[in-house]
Amino acid sequence: MGKAVVESKFSKGKVNNEIELCKVNDKTVKTAIERALLGERISYFIKWEKPGFFSGDKKDTCTFCVNEWQAEAAEKAISDLGDEMESKIKYVMKRIEKTLF
Repeated sequence: MGKAVVESKFSKGKVNNEIELCKVNDKTVKTAIERALLGERISYFIKWEKPGFFSGDKKDTCTFCVNEWQAEAAEKAISDLGDEMESKIKYVMKRIEKTLF
């Protein structure tokens, strides 16, 4: 007897509703943002960018990406870290245009 395969109508399409929230190149700030987002149960992923060969900045930059529906809560969680931390963060708030999977 064969098993029936049930597909959800949601499994057929890929959804791309993530935004690039902010960029950071300080590891202490990166860790603080991760803790703040996890504390608020906000899912995220990080994109790493290596500095270019001719770039004056030799630090890796990471971009925090979140679901657009959680962007406001994520921004609030980050702002709660304080002005000193927030001064080291560059907000991007840009929709991710390419497919990530």
